[in-house]
Amino acid sequence: MLIKFQYSNCEKDDGGHGYAAGIANFCTGTGDAWDVVQTYHNITGGNDEFTKLDSVLADRAKSGSGSTSGLSEFCPIWQSLATNQRFWSAQGSVFEKLYFNPSQKWADDLGLKLSVSQAALYDTAISRGASNSTGSLGGIIKATNKKITADVSGGDSNSTLKINGHSIDEIKWLGKFLDVRANYEDEGQSNVHIKSFKYIIKLKEYNWEHEIEVLNNQGKPGNVTCDNSYLPYPDQKTNPLATCGSNCSGIESSITSASSSVSRISIAAIGVFVASMLF
Repeated sequence: MLIKFQYSNCEKDDGGHGYAAGIANFCTGTGDAWDVVQTYHNITGGNDEFTKLDSVLADRAKSGSGSTSGLSEFCPIWQSLATNQRFWSAQGSVFEKLYFNPSQKWADDLGLKLSVSQAALYDTAISRGASNSTGSLGGIIKATNKKITADVSGGDSNSTLKINGHSIDEIKWLGKFLDVRANYEDEGQSNVHIKSFKYIIKLKEYNWEHEIEVLNNQGKPGNVTCDNSYLPYPDQKTNPLATCGSNCSGIESSITSASSSVSRISIAAIGVFVASMLF
């Protein structure tokens, strides 16, 4: 399958966070959907399709309520902007600021070099948030690192991390990280992602070039491949956000000063998160 971001996707969130929409399942009840709308307002000048919903969206973002009352037009408006490049840009900006860039900064700080590890942190940021709080990406990393109290032998990734002054193979560390994350997940989609990463590790698909095999929502294997035509910002100059070996072109991005991980991470890293929505 080819990975294409679902800019127009919008549906009621199974986790009770209101409506989930767009490339990162931005939710009305968690505030990131409101972040997207505000960013879109900044681009359009503030009087656009979403303006009539501002007071409700702002209230839900502030209260954290998953109520969809007063938001019956939210999904139709969101979906009507499926081909609007300014709305794509708004989604991409919030996605990068809240999830992608922070997750790859964590990856850099840890010294992660493998696609599967970088992707696991990205996926966790999307599902759990990228802050330092308990159960978020930063909190899960801290809880994982607390378990490293001596050198850990074994591992075949050819990448060794130094955690608390101790050596551990990157894949060994990732396995511990996924186990810690699992403590905060139910049996829903996020848990499927954990199982998919463990499946990738089992297959020893540590670095991704053109194609990887993942598990879908039903636990069935399926291939994720690069898509040369993926251009989230068609009107901007292409920058190599990610490459898949020599087989896929760079992905266009507005990022020019992101962490060094951004130039390493494969499009398949993004694909792991969205794959379960697509097949």
